[in-house]
Amino acid sequence: MDIGNRIIQLRERKNWSQRELAKRVSLNVSVMNRIELGERPVKGHELSQIATILETTTDYLVGRSENPSMTENEEFEAFRNDPSLERWYKTLPESSEEDLRRLKRIWEAFKEE
Repeated sequence: MDIGNRIIQLRERKNWSQRELAKRVSLNVSVMNRIELGERPVKGHELSQIATILETTTDYLVGRSENPSMTENEEFEAFRNDPSLERWYKTLPESSEEDLRRLKRIWEAFKEE
């Protein structure tokens, strides 16, 4: 999902019109419309204002996080500390050889990126 769609989604959750958000961010409605349509990039200071007003993070708006209330690092830490991950890790030795080979191939693919 691109930044414009994320802004629209969060704005609609608050039941705000595009005009209302533009007013709160101190932007012209036509500028907000172009931002939401992806026709105009969001400037740095606008990004911070929009994130604050929509009660989200800039990481979420730009797509570095899939959780509107967490930064990329916070989201990773939550994943890393998830108790289900620990349970899964403890069961690895009981996995079949084929499952372990598949897991290794997935890991190798991630390392190449």
